[in-house]
Amino acid sequence: MGCGCPDARCRCRPRLVTVEPVLFLYMFSSNLQFPTFQSLVYKKTCLQIFNSSFCDDMDNKTFQKLHTAQQDAIQRDASNWMMLSNIGITLPAIMTVFLFIGSWGDKINRKLPILLPCVGSLIYNLSNLLNAYYMDWSLDYLMIGPIFDGLFGGYITVLMGVYSYITNISNPGSKTVRVGIVESMTFFAGTVSVFISGLILEAVGYVMVFVIVCSSLGVAALYGLFWLESIKPEYADDKRKSFCMKWLVSPLKDTCRCMVRPRGDRLKLCLALKILVLCIIQMCTTGENDILYLYLKRSPRSFTSTEYGYFKGTENFTRSLALLTILPLLKHRFHLRDSTVVIVGIVSKACGLILLGLANNMLLVFLVVVFAMFQGFPSAGLRSSLTDLVDQDEHGRLFAIVAAAESLVTLASTFIFNGWYPTTLYYFDGTCFQFAAGMCGLALAITIGTRWHTENKTIAETSPQKQKYSAPLLQKQNYSTATPKGTKPHNCLEYKRQGRGELDKRQNKAMHMTARSLHQPTDLVQIEYSI
Repeated sequence: MGCGCPDARCRCRPRLVTVEPVLFLYMFSSNLQFPTFQSLVYKKTCLQIFNSSFCDDMDNKTFQKLHTAQQDAIQRDASNWMMLSNIGITLPAIMTVFLFIGSWGDKINRKLPILLPCVGSLIYNLSNLLNAYYMDWSLDYLMIGPIFDGLFGGYITVLMGVYSYITNISNPGSKTVRVGIVESMTFFAGTVSVFISGLILEAVGYVMVFVIVCSSLGVAALYGLFWLESIKPEYADDKRKSFCMKWLVSPLKDTCRCMVRPRGDRLKLCLALKILVLCIIQMCTTGENDILYLYLKRSPRSFTSTEYGYFKGTENFTRSLALLTILPLLKHRFHLRDSTVVIVGIVSKACGLILLGLANNMLLVFLVVVFAMFQGFPSAGLRSSLTDLVDQDEHGRLFAIVAAAESLVTLASTFIFNGWYPTTLYYFDGTCFQFAAGMCGLALAITIGTRWHTENKTIAETSPQKQKYSAPLLQKQNYSTATPKGTKPHNCLEYKRQGRGELDKRQNKAMHMTARSLHQPTDLVQIEYSI
């Protein structure tokens, strides 16, 4: 759907609100579902071992202290089931995202990677609803929903879809801020959902929570289907292609071409290191979320579901507030580069993890909110700068590769944290959080090293006499993006594509001329843009 342009004088503006509502609704559902699912697994695990009265008494802090051994046994089994659930989502998601869905977004419609995960998550939560209604069902039935969710891509696919969509329609100068706003929807949704998850769970029980989740996902799917504007490839696809060729074989070939395409050693290294840092951040975040509920519920912290909801809600609110207010200020007022924004975010996340691992009371746990409020910055900065290193028609496949890598990391972190956490109960239960903080230190070192290496290479290979031809000056050229005379744009997207096409041709020509004049590869010029 587009806004029509009746004549050549019409100048349509891109919509200020596009994928944000669908991401908010999806992440609201996910954040409401996740602690509820964890609590359901914990409850059903207890019922598999003990009777219902014993399990009801386990919510009492005094009773927990008197039955520490039984509590640890429940936590070990529940952690294993949560690990199996994550595996059920991750393994199918890796195949579908990497091989097919990313290319579908580039070649067919960028709405597909956004809509498919909504459908898969809806099936997932319908399964959870049935398992909550029939509490005597075996824990094995909990694995049905995660498998369907993974086959439709999972939450990593919806993130890939919205990021490729928003970077495709954003102007270069506002791309990082737009990505940050989209990123903030994740945390803002978490603020609302996690704040109320414990209250709703205690008030109406598991079934009604999953009813609310399913309703929210249904609204998200309808919004994306009927309101979100379609972005299709500019060229006409060959209609003579068979179903298998169009939907299975061609996407696989396109993904492989994207991976082996010649780009230059420095550009490939820059891409690989940025994706590696994203994966490290993803591993720390996934591991933290997997064990946080069990960690906070354990004595001496002994959080209730409501207190856990207050903590996660406050933490998510500060993250979203930082992305909506502080990030635009840093970018537009102080003109910080993406790498600086990433460094600030990694330091913030590491400090929060260290304090969380040492916390033994509620006050220290809630202080984590302050220290970790900038931890949403790395994702926004890295995803925005990644798109500067590839062509626009590769954004979907790029984020598909990122999503597949993050899925593998999610699977690995599930094994590491859920398998390791039960063993730490015997000596120091905050060990996993300290390990995650150390991994953040590794990500910080890679980011600083990448920035230093790139800057020094640029300085060494660009003499002072040739600085007037340097790449940053290309950004100052006043290229016209007007629609060619005599043509009438049909909608916002077509108008933007026409202007962007002319701009891209001139910028590419200027970049190649600059590269030749400096006797250096064009890839180095492209890296100078993004670092």
